[in-house]
Amino acid sequence: MFELVSFLLYILIAVHLQGSLKSDSVSGNSERLDRVEDAIGELQTQESGGTGNFVKINSRFFHIEQNRKVNWYAALNICHEMGGHLADPANQQELNSIKQRLIRGRHYWLGISDLANEGLFLSQNTGNRATFLRWIYGEPNNYGNYEHCVELKSQQNREFLMNDAPCWLLSYFICETSSPNNK
Repeated sequence: MFELVSFLLYILIAVHLQGSLKSDSVSGNSERLDRVEDAIGELQTQESGGTGNFVKINSRFFHIEQNRKVNWYAALNICHEMGGHLADPANQQELNSIKQRLIRGRHYWLGISDLANEGLFLSQNTGNRATFLRWIYGEPNNYGNYEHCVELKSQQNREFLMNDAPCWLLSYFICETSSPNNK
């Protein structure tokens, strides 16, 4: 008898949940989609080939943050605490490999800025001129005279490219290290 009651209770709960899922609003579905995307990002971070929080991409290791958004300065600090620095893609091949792990519609901080000298984009890791830049058409534009930090972003269904943005914006970020055991 107890098994029959448990089974009927299970059926009632399942029917109730199915009905509530059908009546969810678009925003509810959007929130669920965001949670799924966050979970996918976490799995990407942990997939094979990674060591700790870093995943090997080509010859270097990267951590692609998919769970928290911070300003550019906080991203610098977090990457440093992880034993690395904000990423500075070396070439198109490396950028392409990184882009495969990003979630469209999100923005990701890179370790490049023109904070020291407007229009001169430097790698924050080396202090030298960034050797590889792939801008969105019309960028960098220093819109409003306050865009000094570089992000990767995808517009609509286009590929991820670089954009100058205000350093105080909250975005995801990409850390880089040559050895994942720097912690």
